[in-house]
Amino acid sequence: MKKIFTLLIGMILWDSGHAQQDSTIWKPEMSIGLRSYFMSTSYADDFKNEHAWGQMAKLSLMSKLPYHFRIKAEYLGFLKILSSDFGTLDSQVPNLNRYEVGLFDVNHLDRTVFGKIGNLHLEYAYADFKAKLGRMEVNTPFINAQDGRLSPTYVEGINWELQINPMISINHHLITGISPRSTGNWFSIGESIGMYPVGRDVTGQPSEYAGNTNSDYIHILSLKYKFQPNSILLLNHNLVNNIYSSYLAQWDKNWKLPNNSLQAISGILATVQHGIGEGGNEEISLRYKNPEDFNWVISGKLGIKSKRSLWHVNYTKMQGNGRFLSPREWGKDPFYTFIPRERNEGLGQVDAISTFFQHALPKASLQLYSYMGVYFLPNPADPKKNKYAMPSYAQANIGARYVPKNWMKGLNFHLILMGKTALDQEHLRPAWVYNKVNLFHTNLILNYTFLGK
Repeated sequence: MKKIFTLLIGMILWDSGHAQQDSTIWKPEMSIGLRSYFMSTSYADDFKNEHAWGQMAKLSLMSKLPYHFRIKAEYLGFLKILSSDFGTLDSQVPNLNRYEVGLFDVNHLDRTVFGKIGNLHLEYAYADFKAKLGRMEVNTPFINAQDGRLSPTYVEGINWELQINPMISINHHLITGISPRSTGNWFSIGESIGMYPVGRDVTGQPSEYAGNTNSDYIHILSLKYKFQPNSILLLNHNLVNNIYSSYLAQWDKNWKLPNNSLQAISGILATVQHGIGEGGNEEISLRYKNPEDFNWVISGKLGIKSKRSLWHVNYTKMQGNGRFLSPREWGKDPFYTFIPRERNEGLGQVDAISTFFQHALPKASLQLYSYMGVYFLPNPADPKKNKYAMPSYAQANIGARYVPKNWMKGLNFHLILMGKTALDQEHLRPAWVYNKVNLFHTNLILNYTFLGK
């Protein structure tokens, strides 16, 4: 980390001596972002209800430098406005709340005010080549900003992208540090694993890999091929040092229909993952993943879109030996059946069906959408195939986005209502319900962005 900052500062100082020749240099662009987030969870049964309200403020600066360089810096501050008492646990299931704590620093829930550096990197862009060095945002199939909360996931390292020709591009990440969503600090790769609930190991005992996972870096290599404007193939490889290697292929295509106002959409995604090295630790009781695990996932979608609407139905099947693992601290699932507020990581077998519908109302500056899905999972009593003891469930989300046109430019509102219910209500245990199913979840989000110079 110190080497990266030394290099950044050195290049800035060196370039400042040459900047006077160009009046466009050293005129930083500034933006201010505000995000206010209220969240609540209530249960059909007698479990502890939760609520929380948090505020984020972000200051971003970007300045051009000579020779096709520029620098970007960003600081985020967080405030806990109010919340239920996270220290008082549910009497039936004495586990920490899962949703509302994510608005704050999950490692220091006693903090009312805290902050962190987000972006802090040097960029280079010339012709068909781009590169970044430092701390940056990330968007890859398994390591990404994630869905919501107050702060996205950031990574530290090197990223470069080369547009070989109009159809083919290559993107590579070498990641050496991560600041996961819902945390206030930066961590090494191994340290970042285990900050969210760790579930059970394959023997049914609480997992002990948090703080005991050894991994120094992540390599991500992606190849994107555009067959034509409406057809894209993505090939992706993730190598997580000493833990696992995963491969992903995804093909998305839009099809013309006789009705020119409509298009058919389709997609198919395949993932293979296998353990490598020590799985994070040479001691079996402390490792994150069994090196002998081998898992595969097939996911697909089919639907129709118009100028204002989008609809598709999706299916995912997961199978293999052991459990499919991808640290929840790093990002959400890339599968088409993913619905915000739940994931299908930590499982050895999944059959999932979902649908998505979205419709825009331009005159009202409103966008409405909904998700619905049914997820058939392994027996929650089987720790070998169900890490988090999650029962099979059905989930429905209803959302609305409002972006006013005639007042407060840069302001937008987002409402998410989510309900989840277990498919088998007769054999449920309290630990299979709390934080998981038979609940109603509300999110009310206000975003405001001000751009200045």
